[in-house]
Amino acid sequence: MKRIVSTAVTAVSLAVAAMGTASADTFRLTIGAGHPADAAVWITTMRDFLAPEIAKRVEQKTGHKIEWVNAYGGSVCKLGECLEAVESGLVDIADLHVAFEPTKLMAHNFPYFVPFGTPDPVVAARAARKVYDTVPGLKTILETKYNQVFLAIGAVGNYNMLTTFPWDKVEQLKGRKIAAAGPNIPWLQAVGSIPVQSNLNEAYTSFQTGVYEGWIMFPDATVGFKLHEVAKNYTFTDFGAIPNVLITINKDTWKKLPKAVQDIMLEVGKEYTEVESKAALEKGQRSVEIMKAAGATVRSLSDAEKVKWANALPDIPNERTAEIKKAGQASQAVAAYIKALKEAGVKLPRDWKVQ
Repeated sequence: MKRIVSTAVTAVSLAVAAMGTASADTFRLTIGAGHPADAAVWITTMRDFLAPEIAKRVEQKTGHKIEWVNAYGGSVCKLGECLEAVESGLVDIADLHVAFEPTKLMAHNFPYFVPFGTPDPVVAARAARKVYDTVPGLKTILETKYNQVFLAIGAVGNYNMLTTFPWDKVEQLKGRKIAAAGPNIPWLQAVGSIPVQSNLNEAYTSFQTGVYEGWIMFPDATVGFKLHEVAKNYTFTDFGAIPNVLITINKDTWKKLPKAVQDIMLEVGKEYTEVESKAALEKGQRSVEIMKAAGATVRSLSDAEKVKWANALPDIPNERTAEIKKAGQASQAVAAYIKALKEAGVKLPRDWKVQ
């Protein structure tokens, strides 16, 4: 009897497997970003881990296939355009890079609203992932307002200061033109610098032509975009690693995918946080050595000056939380991020608290 049952079960299993193979589909998906893949570690990890790992597991576990069409470096959506590109289906998956969506994705910019957070991108990314897992409003905004589904969060390296001039006191930054990307502009205003809205794709030329004299920038992007060639002073201010790499998929595309494929995408998306942030940490460390070898001066701002800068800032966490609440977005995000950082053992130079 056991042999008959076993044979019957085997036959049924083979039949199901055959049916699954017969109904296997190939999904051709466009994946893109505004930043180029080779210069930006967060996009390199999309190209070299996220996309191929999804494709591999989908084929192994479901029999379906994913064919990727790469659209990095702004070939389909430039910086500040990827939210709308995913929303419309112009691309299926993209890094939205929240700094370039300060209004529509105000709540998703929560890491910028906790200046002088952790300099470690791994700690920052894990804390941000905890926020997305515990503040459902963040995912709801994407799904209900912008027709897309959250897949992954990653972090860029520790934001510091790259300048064409040497300095060691915050007072020396007064009146200097310093580039920034949206949400970190208030960091500059607090010490009297003249903030200039910019992006990495135009930074090298802007330094050459004197549009600005500095950048709030992390090491790997400084080297990836060769900015240390035109600005020779790199100062560790430890503004913090920022989890601003938000990867989403068009909701209509999502609905067409089998649940098994969706589950794999979410699974790999969660792993992306670890893989990408560790790559950012390692590349940041290598980049510092490259800057030194190229003749750049690399130094650290004193703890006293960091505290001075932090205390000069307005109460950004509470101010931005109020703005997020007024905009009808996920107002718990900033407080949740501060809590997650503290739970990870992060010691902040200013004890930010959201009322």
